[in-house]
Parts: sequence; C-alpha cells; structure tokens
Amino acid sequence: MGRVTVFAIDGCPHCIRAKENLKQRNIAYTEINLTAHPEKRSDMLSLSDSLTVPRIFFNNEHIGGAKETIELLEKLDQQGSAKETIEKKYILGEETLDPRLEPSTKPAFQVTPPLPRDEDDMIKLPNGDKMTVLAMTQKLMENLPVYDLGYMGKTYKNATRGKNVVDALESIFSLDRKEALDFGKYLQERHILDHVTGDHVLSDDKNFYFRLQTYQQLDVLNSFRVWTDRVDPDYMGTVARFSKSMSRIHSRCTVEGGDIDLTAATKDKEYPKFEEEICELQGIKMDEMSRDAKTAFLINVYNLLIKYAFIKVGVPSSDLKRAAFFTQVKCDIGGEKYSFNDIENGILRGNAKAPYNLKTQFKSSGDPRTRHSLDKVDHRIHFALNCGARSCPPVKKFSVADLDEELRIVAMAFCEQDENCGVYPDKNEIRLSTIFKWYRVDFADSTKNLPKALVKYLRKDKKAALQKMLDGKKSISVKFNTYDWSSNVTNVREFETSNLKSDVTPLSSIFGL
Repeated sequence: MGRVTVFAIDGCPHCIRAKENLKQRNIAYTEINLTAHPEKRSDMLSLSDSLTVPRIFFNNEHIGGAKETIELLEKLDQQGSAKETIEKKYILGEETLDPRLEPSTKPAFQVTPPLPRDEDDMIKLPNGDKMTVLAMTQKLMENLPVYDLGYMGKTYKNATRGKNVVDALESIFSLDRKEALDFGKYLQERHILDHVTGDHVLSDDKNFYFRLQTYQQLDVLNSFRVWTDRVDPDYMGTVARFSKSMSRIHSRCTVEGGDIDLTAATKDKEYPKFEEEICELQGIKMDEMSRDAKTAFLINVYNLLIKYAFIKVGVPSSDLKRAAFFTQVKCDIGGEKYSFNDIENGILRGNAKAPYNLKTQFKSSGDPRTRHSLDKVDHRIHFALNCGARSCPPVKKFSVADLDEELRIVAMAFCEQDENCGVYPDKNEIRLSTIFKWYRVDFADSTKNLPKALVKYLRKDKKAALQKMLDGKKSISVKFNTYDWSSNVTNVREFETSNLKSDVTPLSSIFGL
C-alpha cells in the first residue's frame, strides 16, 4: 500500500500550509522532518531535484511544493473528492514505495535541555513561600490597575500610582499596610516594577508613578523582565529552544488554509513563558564568539525575532511603517540594544549603509557595538535572513559547525526559485529579487556583473543557460521583480510606531516621534 509523504522543516509557513490542506481533507501523510533528520536532505534532493520544502509525494510521484499540491487538491475537489481520488490512484495501488521515502531510522536531532534555573531568582513572598518572576509578573498584570497618567506635559502609559501598588499588594497577599509597602520595595529591587523614570523608591503616595517592568521599554521586544537568572553558555542551544517554542505556538495557532492567527498567538498557553525566557538574551555576550558563531547566532536570532515582533508589536503595512519597524523595534543582546537593521547592516554586513541610507548603520565610531561588526561580508546572509520565496530552503536553523554548507544550500535554494532568479535566454535577460538590488554592493561591483556573481548558485539547465549567456558577447539585461511583502498571517495587529512609546509628549503624538 502506498502513501502520501511530506518532506518538511520546523517553522516553515509553506510546510504548515501544505500539511493543513491535507489535514482538512482527512488525507493521511507521513512527514519526513529535515530539522530532526537533516541526513534526509540528500534523499529529498535526489527524488525531487529541488532544494526547497515542502516536497510532497503521492506514492513515488513528486507532486511539487505547497503551491502545486494545493492547486492539485483544489482541482480534485472540483471533480469530486480529492481524498477518494488520491486513495484510488495512489494509496491503494500496488506500486512499491521508493526506499528513499522511508523515514529515517537514526535518532532525531534533539534541542539540548536548558540548565536548571537558579533558586535565587525566585521571588520570596512575605509568608515564606516563593514564586517565579513570571508568575509574580502575571499576577500583578492581572490585579494592578494601570492608566495613562500625565505629568508636566508628558503622558506615562500603563502606569499606576504608588498608592495603587500598595493597595494591590495589600489585597493580593493579605498584608497590612507596612508589609505591603516593604514587599513593594522588594519587588522594585527585584526589577518587577519601577518608578516610571527610575527616580523614586516606592512610597504610599498617589503623586509618584510606577510601572511594571513589562511596560517599561515597549520598543525592546525582550524586556518582559530584567534577566537576573543564570545564563546558559550554550547560546546556540538557547536560541534553538526559543525557536522550538515559537514553532509550537505557531503550530497551535494555525488556522484553516495554513495562516497563523497572531491574535490567538498572544493568548497561547506557552506565549507568556516564551516572553519571559527570551529575556535570557540580555545575558548572552557576543564578545568571545567566533565570526561563524556570531553569524549563525545572529541569523537565528533575527529570524526568530521577526516572528516574535509580528505577534508583539504588529505587522507593518506600508514602506514607511516597514522602515520604522526595522529601525525602531529592538532587542537586548548582552545588555546592548539592537534593531533589525543594526543586526543585519551594523554587524553582519560589517557596519555598511542600509539600502537608501547615506550613513553607515552605526553612525559613530565611538559606538561600542561596532566591535561586533564583521570584518568581511558573506553575501549569502541575504538568502538566510530573507526567505522571500514561495518555498523555504531546507535549512532554517543555522549551526556553527556546518555554517558554510548551510549558507551554500540556502543560496542555491533561493536562486532555484524563478521569482528570485529567473533566466530567459531568448531575451538575453535575467530577472532577480529586489534583494539583489538593495544589496547589490555585497554581490558585485555593478549591476552588470550580477549575472556572473550568481551563476555559481544555479544548477543544471538554469546554470547552463546563464553560463551560455555569459559566454556570449552581448550584455545581459538585468531586471528586478517587485518585492512581495505578504505574510502567511491573519488576525494581525497593525504596526504603529506609537505602540513602541512608553512615554508620550504632545510633540511625539503629533509627529510620531
């Protein structure tokens, strides 16, 4: 008896969409997960002649990726029942299954478990019990009233008066007034809450404003808490755990058709735990990382934070909002704040100019973050940071040991897609993703020389066609496709720069500063 086989990787939106379409029709399938079993990549490539996932097979017949599979399923639905047709033609047939379509018998790759958390990180309650920082923060978020409070022309968002803090602690933990005030001061020492400008110790006074830590830096993604716990030295394993957690959230919040419900993600049972744990990045230092370690680490962090930012601060819908999203949304790594542009252009591109910018990303030579800027740019990072294609490369999580091979694979997978690199010999023309226009300086000294720089990432007929064009005497025409910013998300929050502001002045409200 045959079967449906799906080659997939964790976190790939196109894999999720394809599998959801099969599930909706009650079509059983066997998944070969390349994240857990990377050794099966070669089997997928030899069977499909493709480097991208998902790759879907009905028995031994390669159907294609998500797009081709969904189109076929919809066509079969119009003719009757896709499930019945597939079962009759493939599943119930007597064709012997190719052994390369069998799941791996090797042990699956496992994300390393985290080190035990420090007992000293627990919050000590007045009655002698203990509570985690996460549990305490959640309890106060549920019980502490917050307002937008004004003072001297400035509005402090999500703030509360000192008296309200003491009132709440008195009620929540059954304390007398002095006990509640003393416990509140302890919580301030533990960075659970603070004065809105950090100038005053908690007092039973309605004229001083305080705020929970989770509301103090709205522009910093991983500011749910101040990290005072142990820091796992296995920084790659740490980010892998965070990514695994995000993949589980995405999986549970996937709706019909394969899109991810971002509003549902904010309510997911694991989301608060993710928000607290990712604050560990505050303690990870990059100073002793090798070049490859820093590259792999930051690619993984960047890709994870994009998903996190979509959930937490929203999805930008215009060029202006996208510019603000990539420059104003930040992450705390090792006690230093980095925007998405800081990570990409400031570090991975060796402190280069971002597209359409006149100055280098880190504008001052005295900026301490310049010490992390790579001395040499590997242009293949653009294939790792920007999926941009209908299918995903079979590498989504990058490692230190295999970084060069992983970047080679994603480069070839990206250029395999015609919308990213289309070769048209009859017109002596190539059509490229706008990524090659934005970052042309990383690939070639001129647009004219882009074809020569890209031929090494092509395979078979496509490579031969471009090489023949290069060998000719005519100059190759290079055109750029319109960039598709659409995402496989639904029920989204619109990104607004105002949502990043913890404090608002009349001027910032008017001009969005």
